[in-house]
Amino acid sequence: MRGFLLLTVVVLVLMLSVAAMPVRVFAVATADEARAAVDGVQAQIITCYGAVAEAERAGANVTGLLVTLNEAGWLLSRAHLAYETGNFSLAVSFAEQSRARLDGFVGGAEVLKKSAAETGYWDFMVNVVGSSVGAVAVVVGGFALWSFLKRKYDRGEAHLQQ
Repeated sequence: MRGFLLLTVVVLVLMLSVAAMPVRVFAVATADEARAAVDGVQAQIITCYGAVAEAERAGANVTGLLVTLNEAGWLLSRAHLAYETGNFSLAVSFAEQSRARLDGFVGGAEVLKKSAAETGYWDFMVNVVGSSVGAVAVVVGGFALWSFLKRKYDRGEAHLQQ
């Protein structure tokens, strides 16, 4: 009787242990789901390249953006390869990883674009307006110095003639 009770306890503990284990469910993606995921990320990468081009035209340093974009492109190429070999679940996984890299990307590019535009404005103000004011100051200062020296020279000459 004691052996039966021990066996029952061991079986119950094993059953509870198996029941408490997390169950992994592997979802198998279809070809249509994989194609939609890959095409969606490809469109997102094209949009991101456009945002980078606009930021670069504004004069922003887009090196960090290009690194992120290249990583996302590499993941997209892996997704294409997985799709072509028929591994649709892996294609979806790579597409999702690529999409995750691009979260908030366009917003970051817009911030860099605005920052570059403001920097360009201040560069213009300092270079053009500052140079203009400096040129006027040199002309006015030169004229004032010339007037002062002319008066002094005229007084000295008048003083010598007496």
